[in-house]
Amino acid sequence: MSLDVGTAVANELETLRGLHSRVRKISPQPAAVASDLSLDERRFPDIWATSVVRRCLDHAAESAEAACALILSDDWISPQFTLLRGTYESAGMATWLLVPDDPDTRLARLLWQHRDSWKFAETAYSGTPLGVDEQQERQEWADSAAEKLGVNIKVANPGGFQSLIKSIDSLPQHPESLLTAWRLCSGVSHAKTWALNEVTTVKSIPLYEHGELSQREPNREFFLTELQIARRVVQHAVALLEIRTTPRPHSLSVKLVRLDQAGNSVPEDGTAGMKEN
Repeated sequence: MSLDVGTAVANELETLRGLHSRVRKISPQPAAVASDLSLDERRFPDIWATSVVRRCLDHAAESAEAACALILSDDWISPQFTLLRGTYESAGMATWLLVPDDPDTRLARLLWQHRDSWKFAETAYSGTPLGVDEQQERQEWADSAAEKLGVNIKVANPGGFQSLIKSIDSLPQHPESLLTAWRLCSGVSHAKTWALNEVTTVKSIPLYEHGELSQREPNREFFLTELQIARRVVQHAVALLEIRTTPRPHSLSVKLVRLDQAGNSVPEDGTAGMKEN
């Protein structure tokens, strides 16, 4: 690994650890009084959004940190990208839960997330000696809770992770698009040839006519780009969590800005990396 890439990955790791520390400082208990999430929790105290989002962000940060540890320790080809996929999905879920300003939408998404989790559990245990009564009861409970709250849980359904990621992608049709990064890491997770070709460099040795021996090596520069996207989506989710758990009135907001390697803002037509501030 080149010194520059190794240093950049190490710097991203430190940023992720700092973000993870910020998450841990936010109590998983009921949100602060007069905050957006405290109003949601007062209206529906059975599930605390702060706890759900913190769990998502703990998973997202740990996955990205583990990916950094892998790439800094050895010549891994694919597991680091599988870990980044976990970061995209968990931080993406946290963002999706927090981004709506409308309380009804936030509550509908929270209940949908709960119901979908137990629906997946039912599917996982079906056909085994383990019963699925609890999983079915919890789904029915979520439907009943949504009806009592007057929120439409069906409308909250994002239609799968690809649609969820697409809905929160802050850079669509851009080389650093979250959706593109998620698709690529999903491809690597399933050992798809096209995806593995993207994340590796290939050295070929001719053996005979129309035959060659190929050797794959990890493309660390490409990993760095995907890691920076992971850090960006974690930053976005952490900022949203701080906004939603801070008592109002406040002037906190989140926006995407371009930064150069020194952390300075650059014009919109610049080529520097992106960070959520």
